[in-house]
Amino acid sequence: MRHISTLNLKDKLTDKFVAFIDVMGFSNLVNRDSVADLESYFSKVSEVLNKIREEKRELESLLISDAIILIAPAGIKGLRNIILATRRIQSALLWKKILLRGAISYGQVFYDRVDNIIVGKGFIKAYLLEQEAVYPRVILDPLIIKIIADDKAGFIKKIQEEIGKDYDDRLIYEKSEFSLINDDCIFVDYANKSILQLSLNDNIKKVYETISKNLYSDQKLYTKYAWLRDYFIEWLLMINSFLKQQFEERQLKDNRKLKLLDKQQKLIFDWLIKFQRL
Repeated sequence: MRHISTLNLKDKLTDKFVAFIDVMGFSNLVNRDSVADLESYFSKVSEVLNKIREEKRELESLLISDAIILIAPAGIKGLRNIILATRRIQSALLWKKILLRGAISYGQVFYDRVDNIIVGKGFIKAYLLEQEAVYPRVILDPLIIKIIADDKAGFIKKIQEEIGKDYDDRLIYEKSEFSLINDDCIFVDYANKSILQLSLNDNIKKVYETISKNLYSDQKLYTKYAWLRDYFIEWLLMINSFLKQQFEERQLKDNRKLKLLDKQQKLIFDWLIKFQRL
């Protein structure tokens, strides 16, 4: 059996990206003695992490109670993969009405899957930065911007390479003309992934029910869920504007597509009104 003293941490600590993601309200899940809810949480997280390991073998992951830890190698590919994995986990758990808060940082870290050891300044920075996220989002350590590019615009351009430029491909939040939230940090943009991954109507309904159930339950929760409401209202306004533009551009060209666009636009508009009434 290997002893920790033989690990030679000094030589094995290397610079990597680390995400520390925490489940909001996890203690309530435990205190409710709801075995079904806990099983659902662990089952879903394990399922997503296993898929991520299969698809992105260079990405390490660790699940400790309510904490999800991701580790990726240095470089733009490693950062893009950890952001993609984070967004995937956020959207998958939101479908289960579970919200996440966390942070991604960069620095020296060592992780040993066999002995279940994780140490290093990069891990500690992500752990401490998670508390600064405040709302249900995963923020990026600002120092990462300068590692990748000269400014935020250049950073986002490099992150989006090979991903796409459409509104529903955004990996990092960019304030739009419809924004209702403060531009107070850099965070993973997961609203689009959360809505579009399965059924459009069913997913929006899940988000709405999650906000509606918790928004008026406690003052401590109000600001967090009000932020989530405003975040999704901005996305609904964006997609409503996009669909409206698409509808106008395709007039008298394809009646079948026009009918589908019209149906989607009405659906989004109806949900937008419901969110704005919250």
